[in-house]
Amino acid sequence: MKEKPWSGDASDGRWPRPVGRRILLAGASGGLGRALLEGLAERGLWVGAHFHRQKKALQAWQRKAGERGQRTRLFQADLRHQTACHRLVDDFAAWAGGIDALVQLTGDIERPAAWDRVSEKDWNVDLATNLGGPFFLAQRAMKHMARAGGRIVLTSTASARHGGGATTLAYGVAKAGVECLIKGLARVGAPRKILVNGVAPGFILTPFHTRRLKRTPADLLRRSRECLLKRAGKPDDVARLILYFLSAGGNYVTGECFSVSGGDWL
Repeated sequence: MKEKPWSGDASDGRWPRPVGRRILLAGASGGLGRALLEGLAERGLWVGAHFHRQKKALQAWQRKAGERGQRTRLFQADLRHQTACHRLVDDFAAWAGGIDALVQLTGDIERPAAWDRVSEKDWNVDLATNLGGPFFLAQRAMKHMARAGGRIVLTSTASARHGGGATTLAYGVAKAGVECLIKGLARVGAPRKILVNGVAPGFILTPFHTRRLKRTPADLLRRSRECLLKRAGKPDDVARLILYFLSAGGNYVTGECFSVSGGDWL
């Protein structure tokens, strides 16, 4: 019988098991966030799902998670300011009795534009959203984790290592800064048993490309063919790596930011 080629997908649907039980996911309403929430299917978890505007996208997940024995809560916040970031972490920790893991998937672009058309306002908003927010979330989470340790996963982007996108320079600069944060926070977190890592997604099929970057189906197909694997990434491709960082498999990994890009730019 002819052997079926390996597809690259897990056949049994199993996901890595997180070490901690109390997990806060910032940016849960996007494509990556919803994929990760589906991977956090183990009973007994306390999962906080943060959103800014898209609450409806999380309500179906919350009902399903409750049926499988999880404690869940939705948190709304605009995370462009330190006070809001700190409040979100504090509110989650008060509800769950602490925090074992923070996953940051937040990110947005105020107004895509060529570098010479970027206004000061848009530049500052992009840096506040994509660099300030991750830092202030991690800053507060590390305070709560100082006694028992924990895991933090931040999100960069693969394009930040190649000068950013043609109309998203401020976003790329901010995400490059996140990679600096990962290493700096890993150094200060290590004596407290806080592991800090990151993911740098490449071209992943999420609504971000059509909603914010206004890409057409033809644009998406053309872009996917530029990847070495000749396809766009799926949200699950990123979610599984994040869960690896949260699992026992990531016990000896800190200060790293792994690209999930299908060999793009090689």
